Amino acid sequence: MFSFLSFRDWIYQTILFKFLLLWYHFIFTTPISTTTEIIIPNEILTEILLRLPAESLMRFTSVLKSWNQQISSPHFVNTHLKIAANDKKFRNHGIIFENLQFCRLPPLFNKRQVTDEELIHMDPPNLSAFFVGSVNGLICLCNHELETYIWNPTISKSKKIHDSPLRSSSNTKFGFGYDESHDDYKALFINYSSLCYYDSMCNVSNPKIVVYIYSLRTDSWTTVHGQLQGNFLTNTLGKYINGKINWISCNRLGIGKIISFNTADETWGTLELPTFRQDNCNYQLGVVGNDLSLINTSNFMDTSSDVWIFKNCEFWTKLFTIEYHPNLSHFMWAPHLSDAFSIQFHESNNGDFLLLLPPLIMIFDGSTRRLKHNVYVEGSVDDGGCDAIEIYVESIVNPLTIFDQGRRIQNHLAENSA
Repeated sequence: MFSFLSFRDWIYQTILFKFLLLWYHFIFTTPISTTTEIIIPNEILTEILLRLPAESLMRFTSVLKSWNQQISSPHFVNTHLKIAANDKKFRNHGIIFENLQFCRLPPLFNKRQVTDEELIHMDPPNLSAFFVGSVNGLICLCNHELETYIWNPTISKSKKIHDSPLRSSSNTKFGFGYDESHDDYKALFINYSSLCYYDSMCNVSNPKIVVYIYSLRTDSWTTVHGQLQGNFLTNTLGKYINGKINWISCNRLGIGKIISFNTADETWGTLELPTFRQDNCNYQLGVVGNDLSLINTSNFMDTSSDVWIFKNCEFWTKLFTIEYHPNLSHFMWAPHLSDAFSIQFHESNNGDFLLLLPPLIMIFDGSTRRLKHNVYVEGSVDDGGCDAIEIYVESIVNPLTIFDQGRRIQNHLAENSA
């Protein structure tokens, strides 16, 4: 379906890109007399650069040294990230699949199928690694040999994490988040030392739990004992939002709650669940906009789900109820489901929204809240090829830069204390 707004946005991006190319060509190929002065206000140049996609922006780091310095500066990187993340047209958003392929988000609202040719094939630093989490354009990967990487696929930069104290990936929960107060990225590995189980009544054993915390800025590990005892985290991957990594937890009495890790002060907190339609519920953590959220389906044959959001980090409110096809109800309980869902509203598409409920991608009518269509991706759930797992936002955040900045600070402190 033709969209004038999408076409207009494409024209806008193309004009910006062409302008910079022409300006570069003019500087280096046009003879300039000694009396000629070329002045482009720095404010205008900055605004143009900030609105370029991350992939296009990286091409200009090699044009001029001053451009490279500006684009690489922490202020520019963070400003570009905020503009990209808050873009209501989702020009920098996409969906990551389990096999680490990627497709852009906007076309999914108007199509029922994505072919293999439309997928962007990423080049991960380790082919056997699995997805742990994503924040600010960085992806945390880990394999069964416990090799862990923090990777930005857009700019092809990665940092391998060394000296992991974790000895086994079995019975381990994972998390990845951002500490804004220190401009740091942290990976969590929560290991249950003995086999624990979780049944339909939330009965759990009482294993010894060890938490391993990695800081990218300090390139160091912290090991913490004696936390989370008596609680079992039901989702393998924690969901990051607003400075916290969140998991659903059940205790020995079968009482569910949300347990969160604050990435800034490395403390744990709890949050009670909302009151659902029925006591025996199936629910998953997710994100709607900038709010932590839950999706709740009451029973196996239910053809509707309630979407709850923790509004402004203050209180739970039911956002709406979504209706889907009866044939999809079994997917809500399927064992291959990932740990979290995401909802993205399309501002230009009559309020329609995309529900990523791994491995499914569903488009809902914005007014009726009813399912319009599924998006089929070649090689996806039907043949075990590439299940959708996460919404990803492209950025120019460089994990090696974060690491280098931290190392310089540590060296400076060491010199002053000597």
